[in-house]
Amino acid sequence: MKLNIHKVGLRNIKTALAVMICMVIFQIIGRENPFYACIAAVICMKDTVSSSFTMGKNRLIGTLIGALTGLTLIYLVINFTFLYHALPLVTGLGIVVAIYICNMLYKPGSVSIACIVVIGIMVNYAGPESYSYAISRSIDTAIGIIIAILLNKYFNPPSEGDDEDGV
Repeated sequence: MKLNIHKVGLRNIKTALAVMICMVIFQIIGRENPFYACIAAVICMKDTVSSSFTMGKNRLIGTLIGALTGLTLIYLVINFTFLYHALPLVTGLGIVVAIYICNMLYKPGSVSIACIVVIGIMVNYAGPESYSYAISRSIDTAIGIIIAILLNKYFNPPSEGDDEDGV
């Protein structure tokens, strides 16, 4: 068996730096868990700045749509307690709504993350605390997106025509 040895590429290094910066920023500002920021940074570090920006925009839009949908569902479950016993059905309907909104806004690239956020809110349902959970996840995601885009843009930015080496 022959190993295919590659050099560690610049995008690889920038991805690692983005994760490290997210973690350091969270330590500095006293925010507890950089997990979602780190995920957003990894996902948004692309081969070009414009690709990073597009991915970040889709991710942020999907996160916001998913959070708003999830918050609406939590509001309904809190105020109509019989819905708590139908949480899988409510979650499924929330997925339908999130996908519908993304498609209505011509944002198909935001569908997956919108659904994941709805699921995250509904599976981690804890009543009114879900509001702060949804808001925190949206902020964390935005932090990771911003870090990835800024790092990709200002730290040895790739040319838009270049195909930078992979992560």
